[in-house]
Amino acid sequence: MLDALVAELVAEAAEATIRIVGGAAVALQVGREAMTGDIDALHASSPAVSAAVQRIADARNWQRNWLNDAVKMYVSHQDTESDWELRTDEDGVAVLVARPELLLAMKLYAGRGSRDADDIDRLIDACGIASATAALELFDCYYPAEEIAAPAMRQLWHRFATTTP
Repeated sequence: MLDALVAELVAEAAEATIRIVGGAAVALQVGREAMTGDIDALHASSPAVSAAVQRIADARNWQRNWLNDAVKMYVSHQDTESDWELRTDEDGVAVLVARPELLLAMKLYAGRGSRDADDIDRLIDACGIASATAALELFDCYYPAEEIAAPAMRQLWHRFATTTP
């Protein structure tokens, strides 16, 4: 999917930076078995990106929102360039994937119950998190003024057999 998007953008001589998050990023970073039907991405609004996404969707009979920014409500404003792994850098088109620590913080913030539970467990393992306290400290690095979603907090307490505060 992403290779096709990069090829389309390069062919159009467009410049774009696309940051991959969500389930697709988890799959790329920690080997999640199931791929999602869409890709959550953060990128500057661009007619070139929108047109390329539409052309790919039309050509492959995919949903027109296969690349979307629905995840933008969970964006951390504390991330740095080191929180992103460069996957593609070709003729003005860069694709970066969030590293496991940022992904874990985002998943804890979203905390959509069973929808995020497997990803949270995989990311806890990938990050070497050994306690609920360590997970909370990581979360606070990215979301210092926010709260972990209640379902994610319950998952942490259950996983680490910690009594709730």
